[in-house]
Amino acid sequence: MTFIVRIKAQYRIHCEAYMLEALFYLGSIVVANLLVLNFGIIEVAGLTFPAGAAAVGFTFTARDLVQRRYGKWGCWVWMLAAAAISALFSPTLALASLGAFVVAEGLDWAVFTATPLSFRGRAIFSNIVGTPLDSVVFVYLAFGPIWEAMWGQTLVKLASSLLIVFLVKNVQEAEFKPKVLKSEVV
Repeated sequence: MTFIVRIKAQYRIHCEAYMLEALFYLGSIVVANLLVLNFGIIEVAGLTFPAGAAAVGFTFTARDLVQRRYGKWGCWVWMLAAAAISALFSPTLALASLGAFVVAEGLDWAVFTATPLSFRGRAIFSNIVGTPLDSVVFVYLAFGPIWEAMWGQTLVKLASSLLIVFLVKNVQEAEFKPKVLKSEVV
């Protein structure tokens, strides 16, 4: 009976970890949309970019985590959910986000899927490829051809996506290992 409880607890912890990654992915999209809606394009330290650029940069690595957990096709469910969430904010943002999702996240997905590197290597490479395209598509559709904002968003988004890659230590090898206490050993 104790063994069954331990398996269920382990399963619950794995499920919670899977959901946390997906919720982090969707949550960063919600935060990015709220920032863009409330502040539009901003300038910080001479760099011009949409206010949600840092938050949406998190989505690239978060999407890679979701793909790692749910598989190369299962992550599309979460990508479509992310596009639907964007549609709740504004028609213009929905169109810009959908365009960026289809083009840039699709490319990021393809690069992440096809690259024969470690998780970290694939995430870095796919983020470097996907973020500039995402920035051009999103800024152009949401605000028009504001090249300074496209360049600024690319830099901010790439920096934030790579920050998450480096914060997620040993993700590929990470697995749940229950700790057995001496009192539990028979």
